Amino acid sequence: MSPSMPVAPELPLPDFLREPFKQVAERLEEALPADAKKQVLRAQYTSAVGLRLAFFLSQGVLSSRVSGSSNIDGAAAAAAIVKAVLDPEPRARVPDAESNLGNIVRNAADGRALSEAEAAEVSQFLEQHLTCIVNLFRDELDHLENGVYKFPYDLNPATAPASQWNPVDVFELSRDTLTDQSDVSKRRDSKQGQELLEKFAPDPERYPAYYLQNFHYQTDGWLSSDSARLYDFQVETLFLGSADTMRRQVLPYVSRYVNAFHEKNGGTNGAGMNVLDVASGTGRFLTFLRDNWPAANYTALELSPHYLEATRVNNKRFENVDGSGQLTLVEANCEAMPFPDNSFDAVTNVYLFHEMPKEARRNAAKEFARVLKPGGKLFFVDSAQVGDGKFLGMEKAFDQALERFPQFNHEPYYRDYSLTDLRQLFGEFGLVAEEEPTVAWVSKCWAFTKKEAVEEAAGAEAETAREVVEPVMVDDADEAAKAR
Repeated sequence: MSPSMPVAPELPLPDFLREPFKQVAERLEEALPADAKKQVLRAQYTSAVGLRLAFFLSQGVLSSRVSGSSNIDGAAAAAAIVKAVLDPEPRARVPDAESNLGNIVRNAADGRALSEAEAAEVSQFLEQHLTCIVNLFRDELDHLENGVYKFPYDLNPATAPASQWNPVDVFELSRDTLTDQSDVSKRRDSKQGQELLEKFAPDPERYPAYYLQNFHYQTDGWLSSDSARLYDFQVETLFLGSADTMRRQVLPYVSRYVNAFHEKNGGTNGAGMNVLDVASGTGRFLTFLRDNWPAANYTALELSPHYLEATRVNNKRFENVDGSGQLTLVEANCEAMPFPDNSFDAVTNVYLFHEMPKEARRNAAKEFARVLKPGGKLFFVDSAQVGDGKFLGMEKAFDQALERFPQFNHEPYYRDYSLTDLRQLFGEFGLVAEEEPTVAWVSKCWAFTKKEAVEEAAGAEAETAREVVEPVMVDDADEAAKAR
């Protein structure tokens, strides 16, 4: 396949010149040798992700100093990045089996000074993780060079939203995130992870008790426009600018499925497909799906009206674009989705299950199977789990970090999720993993196929569930609030 080249910027040409200029540009690109295309692609991609990594590393350093709970050494982190780039496969100085990182971190949090050996182990751990980030970017570049999916629109100044590149917008987001980080730190210190229960009463048909959490100790949980506005920036800061890239590592699975779909049914660019994105959040991942397969019809399901409004705003770029499919926004709980059986060719779900208790995860898995057509695919992305560190060469240290993470970030269901056998969970409802998962740093990407033999059983078992919630079809968060 040909390399996925960045989209060229649109020049302010008069209408009668625009189409001829476009044709000339396309012919020039076709005439460009593949090696030359790859060089251009590599230059733009490495520049973009390098700037992104440096920016969010700086943001992370500032955030740690504002919170007062830790003080990241920016120079040391930058040196670790350089080492990761120059030495892509560093050898561990501390054998994984001898790792004592969990106790080291706990003791350091209690104020005890680190010994020289302990400091070396922490430094090694940092280097290994930064190596994982660099390798993650390398993996994506390989996908782009082989044309597996498009050059990410947000890494190209010609197509990225202003909020990512406009200095005024970026400064405002950075400032507000740092201001909020002070409140997050206070909430973390006082272990106030359930402030929302003071404002909302649990309601199984609206907001279940498990949903009313200040996950990550974030202000307002999922239930304010400010939370939705800051969320993506906060997550990218936490993962040093790699969160989108981790999400996109499920796109090769999607690409293979879409190609097979078109071979069987004809069409291109997702035409004829109905795709459900469950727990869309701000709709960030959905934008990458629509950028790659714009002709498909998409449904975004999200429980928070504020995040659903963010999904609408983030997907405005696809409005009135020739060949774009329809987007439907639905405010509902994924445990009882308001859709008929066998409605969708594909279901996508990103970073949801680690924030759900066991029974809720099971209900959601059952619903995924019910609404999928036989032969349809579930594309699933969530946190890496216990044991996945073996793919990174540091299993014990990785598992210790997973054990500590939920305590630091108020993730009450994370530990149970990290031990869940996802093959067994989805397999119970006829969703079978026919390909091995991809571990993308601290995330894991899967593809599950709905088998025809369980079609009727899965649908009958969930017949009552889908009647629990009446959907709220919305185009605006204010309208959603009025509807309630």
